[in-house]
Amino acid sequence: MNNGQPTRGSILGGVLLILLGVLFLFARWNPDLRIWHVFWHYWPVLIILWGVAKLIDHLGAQQSGRTRPPLVTGSEAALMVLVILVMAGMGLYSHIREKHPDIDLNMNMFHEQATQNVDVPVKTIPAGSHITLITARGNITCHAGDTDELRVNGNETASEGNESAAEDRLKDVRVTIEETRDGYTVHPVNQENGGTVTVDLDITVPKNASVTANTNHGDVSISGISGKAWATTLHGAVEIHNTGSDATAEMSKGDVRIDDIAGSVTIKGHGDEVDVSDISGDMTVEGEFFGPVVIRNVTKTTHYVSQKADLTLERMSGRLDLDSGDIEVSDVAGAAKLKTSNKDLDVENVGGRLEISDVHGDIKVGYAKPPTQEISINNESGGVDLTLPAKSNFQVSAWSKGGDVQSDFDGSSDTEGDTPRFNAKIGTGVPKIQITTTYGTINLHKSS
Repeated sequence: MNNGQPTRGSILGGVLLILLGVLFLFARWNPDLRIWHVFWHYWPVLIILWGVAKLIDHLGAQQSGRTRPPLVTGSEAALMVLVILVMAGMGLYSHIREKHPDIDLNMNMFHEQATQNVDVPVKTIPAGSHITLITARGNITCHAGDTDELRVNGNETASEGNESAAEDRLKDVRVTIEETRDGYTVHPVNQENGGTVTVDLDITVPKNASVTANTNHGDVSISGISGKAWATTLHGAVEIHNTGSDATAEMSKGDVRIDDIAGSVTIKGHGDEVDVSDISGDMTVEGEFFGPVVIRNVTKTTHYVSQKADLTLERMSGRLDLDSGDIEVSDVAGAAKLKTSNKDLDVENVGGRLEISDVHGDIKVGYAKPPTQEISINNESGGVDLTLPAKSNFQVSAWSKGGDVQSDFDGSSDTEGDTPRFNAKIGTGVPKIQITTTYGTINLHKSS
């Protein structure tokens, strides 16, 4: 009831309109901007804006002597729903472009396309040449041939208001092979001079070549070469198979699949799924990948580093699996050092020294054979389960502040304040095992 006093208008509607306008502006400025992912993490900002607007409304009503507006009006609720629907639409749009970057999601139904084949004369190049493949928009597929010839195939697609304009646009675009100081470059000419033109490249190179492939919008696939492979894409997937030297993938979104690499592998940037196997050198992943991440059979050192995990594994004949909440490691012949937070850890059969540090996650460690190297496990706010063969030799010191320690092995137990402790020397007392945690239970299990 307002006692005859006029009701002060709310600023919430204006704030929501400003937010909606900003979203459309960003979408127009960069349609591939991952606004939905930002909204998914920071959606509480909507509640904060709502609260700030209502606080300003309340203070303004007090100063003007008017009745404060209701908590939310019908029009404001409709605007909120509209903002959420816009964000959901942008998320769907981003997802489709991410999974199918070759699809042109042009919202103008009156646009028409024209397509023509890429026509480039075959070129014979020296053995061991470095070849750079570039397209601003389009997929790049590169595979090894049986000759010293560089063959370029593919197609060009233009999208314009009518078919005639699209055909005229394609007349300006051609693909060329350019000799440079460090090798050869294959790239379109006039691809970005007005209008949208997609140039997909299908390249056959000599087997002993090295290849660098770069596309802003599209997938990259490289296979069969004996030289180095380097793939870069801003919006698309990367596949590298069966190369005789190092392989590198840099990306902003999309999946990565790499296997059968005679050298080392490096993956950098941001993306989704990662599937890597059979690497003869080192394996390095740097960045944020939403997963799942699966790495198998790496001859040398595997290093995975992100905001929430820093993992180093030596000589992993098994696999490393990461998803949003768990990390699994199996069959590591050398040392393993795992540092993470907010993730559960499941580790099996580490042959070298094992170091684990976790926060807000449970840790499970198991050995099929008696361990021969030191084990150090430090956890905060989580439990620890360690399973060892009955015939193992070791010396263990375990304590849990605010928790409990339970053991299938004989040893001495005591409690200091709220910290249960367990110590035991089994057999020769080598290696040493140290386990600490807070607010969690430590279990030492004995397997047959």
